[in-house]
Amino acid sequence: MRIIRLASMLLLALPFLVCHAMASDDAPFGLRWGAGIEELKVRGLSGEVVEDDGNHKTFVARTLPKPTADTGATRLTIHHRYGLQRIAWQSKDLSDDPTGEKGLDAYSAMKSSLTAQFGRPKSSDEEMPATPDRNRLSFYQCLAQDGCGAVVSVWSTPEGDVRARLTGTTAGIGRLEVIFLGPDWSDVAEDLKKPNRK
Repeated sequence: MRIIRLASMLLLALPFLVCHAMASDDAPFGLRWGAGIEELKVRGLSGEVVEDDGNHKTFVARTLPKPTADTGATRLTIHHRYGLQRIAWQSKDLSDDPTGEKGLDAYSAMKSSLTAQFGRPKSSDEEMPATPDRNRLSFYQCLAQDGCGAVVSVWSTPEGDVRARLTGTTAGIGRLEVIFLGPDWSDVAEDLKKPNRK
């Protein structure tokens, strides 16, 4: 019953999750691409920095300016020069769904909403390959194993790529995940690869 409720709430929340305003620097959840932590807090963000290497901060949000139903976690990557450039949203746990049917339905609804917003995905990998382990693993345990299965789609947008996927844990719990990349993410990613960044 909880999975059906989660899928229904995700459907209702999708417009808020993927809504982009007209300005090119607007990001999902009422955030702004390029903003620093202080500006984001003024917009209504609260949470804490969990990593700070002097060049970028990883911020775990407790509240968002425009929250969605059944948000489990939201992590932001905020670069010292480029500001907010990555938003990783995760649903609450999908449990009591050993076959993954309800999780796949929720993923399908998410994919449809993102496709309506951004057009056809540039790539999709949605397969559950037959493996010897598949018979003894739950759907989500299989997703947690390398090579056992994948449920993911990626879109290109004017701001940056968007990736939606259904993930699993070895404990048999699933989650929906959507990652939004900002317009300067490629520069941030290159910067993060450099040794001795400062």
